[in-house]
Amino acid sequence: MPASNTPGNTPGNGAAPPASGGAPDTNAAARQYAQTISEDDLYQRAQTLFAPLFAYPPDRPVVFVKFGGPKKQAEGDVQRLAFDWLRRERQRNPSCNIHVPEVFKMFTKGSLTFIIMELVAAIEVQEFAKKFDPRTWDHNKSLYYGMIAEGVHLLSRMPVPTGATPGPFTRAERRIKHLLFKDQTAPVAYPTIQELQDHLNRVAERGYRNDPHPPKVALERQLVFCYTYFNDENFMVTTDPDGRPRLYIVDFEHASFLPLSFLAYAVLEPDTRWFLCTWIADRFGASLPRNNIVVMQRIFYMFQISSWKIGLRKK
Repeated sequence: MPASNTPGNTPGNGAAPPASGGAPDTNAAARQYAQTISEDDLYQRAQTLFAPLFAYPPDRPVVFVKFGGPKKQAEGDVQRLAFDWLRRERQRNPSCNIHVPEVFKMFTKGSLTFIIMELVAAIEVQEFAKKFDPRTWDHNKSLYYGMIAEGVHLLSRMPVPTGATPGPFTRAERRIKHLLFKDQTAPVAYPTIQELQDHLNRVAERGYRNDPHPPKVALERQLVFCYTYFNDENFMVTTDPDGRPRLYIVDFEHASFLPLSFLAYAVLEPDTRWFLCTWIADRFGASLPRNNIVVMQRIFYMFQISSWKIGLRKK
């Protein structure tokens, strides 16, 4: 990855503008505005809100703001990587119209980290569907859910940055957010795939306590970018002036560099499966590994009924 794409070399208060050439820079004014916003004003506004997100300024919004604890830094760093990757993909393939909102600025004040990003003029795919005559929606459903599947697949092809470990590639703590874990958060950060696998297998042993030969997870030895939160609200659709459908993928809290089995589990696990996973599974086909799904189901169960420390080695 180029140096400017690594969190360690990304300026803390802003994002580099997109490369020149190709499509016009429609975010230039919003990007510049984001650098002028009072951090104190955003912090004070956050104290009054229940939901950790808002459009700003409230009267005539120009940007979108998300805020939360320290994990927001990781989310913003990962979103920047995804934005850059899909921008380059569109440059290589002009027919691609899959986007990620640009992150303009991140900062921390008090106990809160803020992400100021592009305000997307789009609506979630289910709302977009209501625009269509129900008699034609079956065709359009395949088009838009197919775009979502293609977007998840494109993200999985993102080059793995040098120095990546299991989890988000960030200057902050690389703690995995994934539905497999208790409260969807790994109890520790894992420096290697082997340490992640070893922990999962210690949990699996607890789940197969009465089995003399308990099955084990055998994770892939390479990391892949895994976008794993398939709520319809995270996929927003609009139409370009030329009539082409445009997809925005949002919310990168549950996105990490992980062995591909983690993406397979999110797509194929039957009890937590989202509706659109059918299209994602079809797009990946046989490349999604199935060999760890059953054991990961048992591990999921053990995480849910146990304490946070299950399977962790004593220091």
